Amino acid sequence: MPDPNTSERPVQRAGEARVLIVGATRILRPAVAALSERAVSVTAVARSAADLRELTDEHPGRVTPLAADVTAQDFGSVLRGAAERAPLTGAVVYAPAVPPGTLAELVGSVVAGPVVVLATSERAAPDDSATGAGADTWSPNDLPAAARSGPASRLLVLGWHGEGQVTRWHTPHEISAAALALLDAPADRDTVLGTVRPWSSRPR
Repeated sequence: MPDPNTSERPVQRAGEARVLIVGATRILRPAVAALSERAVSVTAVARSAADLRELTDEHPGRVTPLAADVTAQDFGSVLRGAAERAPLTGAVVYAPAVPPGTLAELVGSVVAGPVVVLATSERAAPDDSATGAGADTWSPNDLPAAARSGPASRLLVLGWHGEGQVTRWHTPHEISAAALALLDAPADRDTVLGTVRPWSSRPR
């Protein structure tokens, strides 16, 4: 069975856009499809080689698979090797097991362009001291400095969709669309998808 990291890869032309997608076979799978439709090449990172083969077959000539665990100690060297073979012009990263700042610093060191890091709603969870009106408002500016370390230029905090008493988590299509919109934004900025307040309305 061919190794998805060494099998025949799409040829990258000089000046061609190539976006790194971490979480490519799950929550950001629609982002891979959208980029492929725009004739943008993708380096797709996921743990499962089988899932990556399936994704590559869905978008022939557009996806370079990279089977890797972002929490592994050697992920940095694996990522740098991939970037040397096919320079990266942007990145969208979903890896909740890794602190956003830590992962952003690593990815930003090999990507020559904007890096969008997706952070789960836990990053916006109020602490025990949050009371009164301050507990009902939140923005990415409230994150501690450690979450913003490294050259991550754009942070997407994943809140939830709420209308009245009905709340739900966003779908992979909604998350992917928001991530690509932030990647395409003309200037660095952070944003929240949906809402993170009141915290008591968080879907269960």
